[in-house]
Amino acid sequence: MILLDTNVIAELMRPAIAPAVTAFLRAQNAEELFTASLCEAEIRYGIGRLPAGRRRAGLEAAFRAFLAQGFADRVLAFDSACAEGYAAVRVRREAAGLAISIPDALIAGTALAHGAAVATRNLSDFAGCGLTLINPWQAA
Repeated sequence: MILLDTNVIAELMRPAIAPAVTAFLRAQNAEELFTASLCEAEIRYGIGRLPAGRRRAGLEAAFRAFLAQGFADRVLAFDSACAEGYAAVRVRREAAGLAISIPDALIAGTALAHGAAVATRNLSDFAGCGLTLINPWQAA
């Protein structure tokens, strides 16, 4: 199972997706790709704060298309197991002297609870969380 971080979803909503990201996704079993409810919230927030207009409408349509491609049923909700993972991540990072944002800790906790790797461009944000990390922009 691979959890797609917000930046991967945002890339998929671009008119021209990075070829490395396209290649990475094509190499995966689509049924093993998920995202977290917090990633959905971050995308919806980012779109919602834009002024009404062509760009916002285009991103809304792109996100609807992303969900329609099967992701509507593959958004992992934050539950008690995720809360336990979140706490473990925060404790682990603090013990290592590493800060982590609350959103990243929530995403990492969700991945830990589900035994998922995290696909992200921001590897350093999740380093030391006990997760397998994949950078789709650099995946071979």
